[in-house]
Formats: sequence, C-alpha cells, structure tokens
Amino acid sequence: MTSTENTRSGYYLPIPVRYADTDAQTHVFFGNYFTYMDEAYMGYLEAIGFSWAALADMDLETYYVSADCQFIGRAYYGDMLHVYAVCTRLGNSSLEVEMSVINSGSSELIAKGRMIAVMIDSTSDKAVRIPDAFREAVNTFQS
Repeated sequence: MTSTENTRSGYYLPIPVRYADTDAQTHVFFGNYFTYMDEAYMGYLEAIGFSWAALADMDLETYYVSADCQFIGRAYYGDMLHVYAVCTRLGNSSLEVEMSVINSGSSELIAKGRMIAVMIDSTSDKAVRIPDAFREAVNTFQS
C-alpha cells in the first residue's frame, strides 16, 4: 500500500529506524510510533514559527489529550521513515494533527495517527484560546 495522504502540509520529519527502536520481532516497537509522531509535531511547530521555546516565551504550552495510531505495515532497522504532519482542525483551544508514517524507500504507508492537543496558559495551567498568529501561521504554512 502506498500513500500520499497528510502530505499536503509540506512538512515531514525524516527518521532513521535505529536498532534500539525495534523489538524481539525485529520491527519497530509499536510505542515508538508515538515518539516519532511527537517529534514530527515538534518539528511542525518549529516549521510554522511556533517552536516549543517560542510558545514558552508566550507563556503557552500544548498538552496532549488524545493520541491514536493505526499500524498498517512494518518498519525495520535501517529503514528511513518520513513522518508527515498536518493540522486538520483548529478549535477554540484545541488542535488536531494527523500523521502519516511512510517508508521513504518503498512509499509504503506504515502507520497513521492522530494527536489532539490543547493550548494551555503555563502560568495558570488552564486552557486558552489558540492565538490568531498561530492560526494564521498554520493556514499560511498549509496553503
């Protein structure tokens, strides 16, 4: 199976599969896909101009409230994965990011996932409205 879904954002993070990422069955341990998606999300934020440090300077953070992943194929030590990230929904305080993990050599869709995060004021630890500048950055980056 090949896929180009969720590649419209123009953002992907290349991730080489390390030996330490694999399990006794010799393929990537399922929990590592969540780490890959988290790394792609952090890279996406940086690409739109809202790195973790930039958010911290604004007294903002994002907290994950939901994450899921469908495991479709297998990846092995030595494979190069491209983890595509696209923001598919901006709510009042929440955002949804969809991920596709593609084997760069075969174009096989290995996994697809979704993460929902909530924008938090780091001083009050309460959900806040996503800033307009963040919304504009997402829309500009993905257009």
